[in-house]
Amino acid sequence: MGENSYLTFLDLVGAKVTTTEFADDFFRGLGAEPLIAMDASAYEAAAIIHNMNEPVDQQYHSTFDTVIDGGTLEHVFNFPVAIRNCMEMVKPGGQLILMTPWHNYPGHGFFEFSPELIYNTLSEENGFRVERMLIDAEGSWYSVKNPIDLEHRIEISTRDQILLYITARKVASCPLFSKWPQQSDYSAAWKRGAYASPQEARVLSMKHHLAKRIPALEKWLNRWRTYRLLKSFSPVRNPGMVRICRSDDIPV
Repeated sequence: MGENSYLTFLDLVGAKVTTTEFADDFFRGLGAEPLIAMDASAYEAAAIIHNMNEPVDQQYHSTFDTVIDGGTLEHVFNFPVAIRNCMEMVKPGGQLILMTPWHNYPGHGFFEFSPELIYNTLSEENGFRVERMLIDAEGSWYSVKNPIDLEHRIEISTRDQILLYITARKVASCPLFSKWPQQSDYSAAWKRGAYASPQEARVLSMKHHLAKRIPALEKWLNRWRTYRLLKSFSPVRNPGMVRICRSDDIPV
């Protein structure tokens, strides 16, 4: 949201506008009260001073109706502890809202996060349900599907910088990460075995052997894989991975 549209919105909702570099006025314009900020340092006058690399004090567990991270998690080295803190601070029935990098943010923070990481972390097993995961890519908004439902990975190839916009509901209070998340395609492979049959294993081995023995074939196969990657994982070209949002899906 640009500065002009931000100020216009605040005027429309009757919020008092002050000159600030923070989002406080925006959230107050939406009716957020009380509004409590947490930071690792007191230099911007946050109400709660806490290093998210460390577990948050239990007095803040199940305390807040909504916890919003507008771009912190990627800068925190101890991500498992940081995301646990966010999840623990939400009341049952409350929401966790995340805006975090997925693609083409090199050097911005320590991490970029895949949709599968978010879906597997904010899962029913951990007392959460992802209500919506959006990206703004190639000029349109898209809803990102869960790779567990698709039974294959969610990957992307685009020149755009891609942020994930996530809203998740806390549906229950339960122990977090009693079982560590595993990437869904590996979990499926472990259950069925590496190959569906010994015959499939022999065919794959033969393909690999031929590609190594015939350089031209290996070169052609690499080009074909690259073509399929670029074609399959562009959000515009793969509606199976993401779906374009209707106007009522698009955030303000």
